[in-house]
Amino acid sequence: MTTMTLPAFNMSFLAGYVEMKPICKSYKEGLKIAEISILVPGEKGSYKIFTTGSLAEEVTHSVKPEDFLMCYGRGTSTKNGNKFCLQAIRVMNYGKNVDAEYLEPLRIIEPYTMEIPEAGFHKVEL
Repeated sequence: MTTMTLPAFNMSFLAGYVEMKPICKSYKEGLKIAEISILVPGEKGSYKIFTTGSLAEEVTHSVKPEDFLMCYGRGTSTKNGNKFCLQAIRVMNYGKNVDAEYLEPLRIIEPYTMEIPEAGFHKVEL
């Protein structure tokens, strides 16, 4: 069990449906980054989620368009605040047959602490 204690503005959570298959890109020094584009129900436009290292590889192999994902990590935005993205440390894949309306809410332990079973990629069967 990994417990993360971060300032509220630094810990973010995004849940939505994958728009297209993620692609893992390799950079110098062996850095691997995958970009996931998701649609959040009720929101206009899409959000970008970035994963690195082995998580990027796992996401690229396992995530498909229309899968419902829950992503936890560090959120950031552009200086003017009109674009937001998430650097994910945990990605949960619920697959295609999930209606976001019926998922259980997050368990918030304390105002700035969220209990996360473990970092990495998780495929969840319902």
